[in-house]
Amino acid sequence: MSSLSVASGPLSERLSEKLIRMITNGELKAGDKLPNERELAQTAGISRTSVREALRELELRGLISRKPGRGTIVEEQTRPELHAGMLGAMDSSQRMLAEVMDLRAVVEPPMAERAALRARASELGVLLQPLELAESELRRREPSLQLLVRLDVEFHAAVAKLTRNPMLVQLLGVANEWMAPSRERTHQTMARIEQSVAAHRRIYEAIRAHDADEARASMSGHIHQVAEAIGVGAWDPDTPNEKAP
Repeated sequence: MSSLSVASGPLSERLSEKLIRMITNGELKAGDKLPNERELAQTAGISRTSVREALRELELRGLISRKPGRGTIVEEQTRPELHAGMLGAMDSSQRMLAEVMDLRAVVEPPMAERAALRARASELGVLLQPLELAESELRRREPSLQLLVRLDVEFHAAVAKLTRNPMLVQLLGVANEWMAPSRERTHQTMARIEQSVAAHRRIYEAIRAHDADEARASMSGHIHQVAEAIGVGAWDPDTPNEKAP
């Protein structure tokens, strides 16, 4: 693990990104055991607190498991499935992102519409909290990209929760797992994050006002903007292995 030294920037994020790359490129394989926190901290030249935050991020993504007496183990990476014939075989990461964004464009605007119709005022805190935390983080001199990405996921999950339909919550959870590659640092810029947070504010205000049409339109515009930002645009199923123009 001598290649773990990390560059400047938020250290836990840098380490988590390095470990993710090592897992995805096969340098770390399923079943491999990572060094303990102390050894990782020494190798990477960072604090154990930063190591702990990085490992927690990988654990949340399902890339590792951490159990007493067993240590930290790299997990087998399998694509989550709803049904074998539901989306068909995904033969490239770009196709996967395009298909998932197509899925999100279909399901998330109606989710926002239903949330606007069904959410009680007392329930809106679950949506407002990740939004306000993201807005506050963006005002800091050096915002944490890792935190902002997590808050983005939490906001969309909260919209699904406000539909009061557990099946929609589960469906969005699967889509979020498929979307994980789009949330890596290579796809992220602060400009994109700021656009997303501004869109979340519009979606929240529409849901709070019980304006179903505006909630649907705002979510639709947001999903389209994200798709354009990560380079998939409108998915053309006739050209599955190429990035959409």
